[in-house]
Amino acid sequence: MSPIGRVFIVLNLIAAGAFVMFAGSHVQTQHNWKAKFTAKEKELADKTSTWDAERVGLEKDRNNFENAKTAAETQLGEVQVRLQQKEDEVKRQQQMIAAQTADLSQIRATNEQMSVAVNAAFNQAKSAYESSIADQKTRDDAVRAKDSAEAENRGLKAQIASLQGDVQNREGSIADLSKEVSRLKLLTAVAQQKGFLPSMAAPTLAGMVTNASGRLCTIQVTDNPGKVDIAEEIARNPFRIAIWDASGYKGEAVATHYEASANAILCNLELVKAEIKQGDKASTKTP
Repeated sequence: MSPIGRVFIVLNLIAAGAFVMFAGSHVQTQHNWKAKFTAKEKELADKTSTWDAERVGLEKDRNNFENAKTAAETQLGEVQVRLQQKEDEVKRQQQMIAAQTADLSQIRATNEQMSVAVNAAFNQAKSAYESSIADQKTRDDAVRAKDSAEAENRGLKAQIASLQGDVQNREGSIADLSKEVSRLKLLTAVAQQKGFLPSMAAPTLAGMVTNASGRLCTIQVTDNPGKVDIAEEIARNPFRIAIWDASGYKGEAVATHYEASANAILCNLELVKAEIKQGDKASTKTP
């Protein structure tokens, strides 16, 4: 083989070795980048899963918070209505006690006036008697005046005794009424602790829904067995009326106004379980 051929062979071997070294280095570098890419891709997938789980949890917490807020607002509204009803009942009791106190004061004032009149009559009789003793000449007239004054005094005393008996009887009646008011207050307080509401104390009425719109409805009264004054009952205690149909209980309405010309009650709807419609039955006694 010529020297030139040998040189070319050596050069080819050197080039082949260099190529093998370059290819091996390139393959190793490519493998490292692939491993890094795979690890990074897994890391991003794990973070995405964690973020999704956190997002779902936060959305759930937000929904729970909104539900709790709605429930709290509803409960607050019910508490405010009950508080207003209790305040109205307290005002009514205070007005009743004030009226009874005024009657008692009037009786005492009458008693004092009569005591003044009795004292004046007694003084007059005493003065007449003393005058009869001092004036011997007019003794007979004085004695008659004394007898007349004493008779009048006895009559006044009897009248005073009778009036005092009446006053004592009235004071006893007032004391009994005060005791009864205290007892009723105690019973009311105990009943309210057991869940009683003033609106539960309703007259026996029955009727039918003639109109319903939003939170308002009109109930035509078809049965009033007790012949109660519905307007007076509403003014004293806005009672509740249950509403139902063939499917069952649908809700309650609170009476706010009575229209005598139409024999109908205007109500605010509360505790609605289903749609209130014309023709639904209504009653103050739960069916």
